[in-house]
Amino acid sequence: MARVLAISSHVVRGHVGLNATVPGLQHFGHEVWALPTVLLASRPGLGRLVRFELPPPDLAGMLDALEADGCWPMLDAVFTGYFPSASSVTAAAQAIARIKSANPRAVICVDPILGDDDRLYVSAETAEAVRNALIPLATVATPNLFELQWLTGRRPRSLDEVAEVARGLGPATVLVTSAAQTASSIATLLVGATQRIERLRPRRAQIPNGAGDLFAGLFLGALLSGQPVDAALDASLADLDSVLAASEARDVLLLSQLKSGR
Repeated sequence: MARVLAISSHVVRGHVGLNATVPGLQHFGHEVWALPTVLLASRPGLGRLVRFELPPPDLAGMLDALEADGCWPMLDAVFTGYFPSASSVTAAAQAIARIKSANPRAVICVDPILGDDDRLYVSAETAEAVRNALIPLATVATPNLFELQWLTGRRPRSLDEVAEVARGLGPATVLVTSAAQTASSIATLLVGATQRIERLRPRRAQIPNGAGDLFAGLFLGALLSGQPVDAALDASLADLDSVLAASEARDVLLLSQLKSGR
């Protein structure tokens, strides 16, 4: 069992942000300390857009309290997802730098939740902070194709070019979701210093939001369980597809499809 600090959004209704990533990590038996950056009543597109952000000084204060309690050496990993502002990114990045100093073996997984479908859904300032402050701290990054393009300023036209661009992003392991798509399949691409692994999965119709958040948690959870990256990729994709197959045309992801006791 690993201990993970997870920093991202939280919704009351729906399974996005921490409500998807945390179950993915817990699926592998890990202990998760969940710290919301913003609280929403429902996932975007499901209900009224009511949200309350954790002000950056309060986010920093929560992290400072954990540090003062001697928690940093206890952590095996840190996961970051959605941030509502550049200042909240900065608060998290400063704490993560101290976590890495206290425990250099800690895995830092950055899911750069910036946008999709050729548009940012955070401010450019926030996206720049993720690129400049968080990505350099990461050992694992899990961008979708648009996010990879935005972070690097490049638009790869083939999987070979996606692999080249991903390898230049910086983290030791980069997992690109939706790296290529056809009418029936979606490619996921994992690259490391010497590795390149491609996997295809069925393209599911009318999937509710949160698949990327869940996949990032599942992949990190498998890695922290000691699985090699190829086995971690296959296990997390299989678990993800089980959920997506049951969630077609639903309002929320059916996380009940995750089987316990790995």
